[in-house]
Amino acid sequence: MAFRLIVLGVLLTIAAYTDLQRRQIPNPLVCLGLSVSMLLCLSSFVQGKPNQMYSSIMAGGFAFVLHLIPYLCGTMGAGDVKLALVVGLLLGWQEWLAYLGVFCVVSLLLVLFLLCLGKRKPASLPLAPLMAVAFWLNCL
Repeated sequence: MAFRLIVLGVLLTIAAYTDLQRRQIPNPLVCLGLSVSMLLCLSSFVQGKPNQMYSSIMAGGFAFVLHLIPYLCGTMGAGDVKLALVVGLLLGWQEWLAYLGVFCVVSLLLVLFLLCLGKRKPASLPLAPLMAVAFWLNCL
């Protein structure tokens, strides 16, 4: 599990940086995360731990679908959807549920902060930094 967390922490930190700088999550970064996820799922299966593999696939699939809805409505970028898939695949079901709770709290706090400042909704809000902050807070 430690390897998964290290990989995910590095991926999310890089994604947060590029999302803040360019409002884009690079596809090679997502592909790297998907490749590592696939290898870890295969490794779990070969080691006789299919439940771990199923947990990762369930979390990744649910995260993907959950983020696909706002994407289809035009309120979220495709990079965020793909990154959410990687987060789910690398965390697995139980850890992803804990992460999701922290992510919701972090997002709500940001919205409240922006409302207190009297800011209108920005044209685009980078989501990868919120994902990274939620991940790192969840690791504490």
